[in-house]
Amino acid sequence: MADDARQHMLECEARTWLRKGYSTRERIEELTLMIAKKRGQASAERLVEEMRRQWRRRSEWLA
Repeated sequence: MADDARQHMLECEARTWLRKGYSTRERIEELTLMIAKKRGQASAERLVEEMRRQWRRRSEWLA
């Protein structure tokens, strides 16, 4: 899969989790554990980092 497509999928997943209310420290920790069990710690950390980026850009995609 191309890097652009992978990045797009990561952005979409991050936005989805944010829309589902995973925006507090407790919920993020819960999500990190859940994702790490399925995909590994590195993948979970990448997702959380992307969620942080998307949170800063939320005015662009929440309209």
